Amino acid sequence: MKQLTTYLLVAFFSVGVVGCTEKSEQETQQAKEEVKETVQSAQKEVEVKKQEFLNNVEEQVAEMEDEMEELKQKIDGESEEKKSELQKQWESLNDKKDKLENDLEELRAKADENWYDLKESIDDQLDSVKDSFNNLKEDLGIDS
Repeated sequence: MKQLTTYLLVAFFSVGVVGCTEKSEQETQQAKEEVKETVQSAQKEVEVKKQEFLNNVEEQVAEMEDEMEELKQKIDGESEEKKSELQKQWESLNDKKDKLENDLEELRAKADENWYDLKESIDDQLDSVKDSFNNLKEDLGIDS
């Protein structure tokens, strides 16, 4: 009788452990799914922010490019003395803009989780391009 009681206790304990284990496995699987969904949601959010940033910078660069052609024409109409200095400024501006565009291409290729590494640099470059652009306009006597 004592053995039967022992066997019954072991059997009930085993059923309890198996039941808990199955429940734990279900809870673990559910937790894994929730984590996976959270990670996917965060990745989508990062991609959206990255794309918004790229679109914003590209739009600003495109607007400047349109005006840069007009500035180039105005520079060509200046006196030779002034023209030389303004051309240097325009070339410097164009070089900065080209570097910015190259970095934007690099940013597009970067994995989403690493895009913040370049974001700050691109923000700084954009500010520098804008400053150079506005300085050139000012030197040409064009209101910003």
